[in-house]
Amino acid sequence: MYLIKKASEISGVSVRTLHHYDEIGLLSPQKNQNGYRYYSEEDMSILQTILFYRYLGFSLKQIKELLTKEDKDLLIHFKKQLNLMQNEKTRLLTLIDTLEKTIESEERRLTMPTKEKFNGFTYQDNQKYTQAAIKKYGKEVIENSIKKQKGKEQEIADGFNEIFFEFSRNMSDGMEATSKENVNLSQKLHKNLCKYSFDCSYEVFSSIGHGYVQNNEFKENLDKFGDGTAQYVCDAIQQYVSELTR
Repeated sequence: MYLIKKASEISGVSVRTLHHYDEIGLLSPQKNQNGYRYYSEEDMSILQTILFYRYLGFSLKQIKELLTKEDKDLLIHFKKQLNLMQNEKTRLLTLIDTLEKTIESEERRLTMPTKEKFNGFTYQDNQKYTQAAIKKYGKEVIENSIKKQKGKEQEIADGFNEIFFEFSRNMSDGMEATSKENVNLSQKLHKNLCKYSFDCSYEVFSSIGHGYVQNNEFKENLDKFGDGTAQYVCDAIQQYVSELTR
């Protein structure tokens, strides 16, 4: 058993944060008559689980929901977290490789292919996108989408990235966002979403397009393909949808 100060020292979580976790019912240790909190080994394991989920981008509310479901077996949570973190590891290794190549190209004054500059910057890799999607479209829809993508994550991400690179190239070439070429590209993006994610209606696809601009994180990530890409893609999607729903 550990007093709260010791639990804080071991975990690196502040006493104040542990008090907060107790107050919201996320992690409530035993208390003796004088009010002191005592953390058991099981409590410490739960705290570890909370920290893993926090690292992966889950909110405290979401973590609480995960931990209070019927399935309270921590081993199941650990296995889920391992899978998520292995995906994160792959992404980080790719980003490290991209950064090393960028440094080398700068030092040797070489021109690095534009596409290589963005290896690892895949909008699907970020856990926050999954959470935002669950909130907007429902857990069942997104969980089914994740199952469809299992084992093909890199292939799918590369396919989506190629579409966004093409949008970026068209924008750089001065092509109107509402041009026929970009409408066709929007159709390709729509088909990819239906194939690899969920049966995406025109109305929902239009909403996704607006989300690229309205959600700051989505916008920031897409604009890595070039400043203004998010708005450009959004405008192309709206043109595509309007032509098909007139």
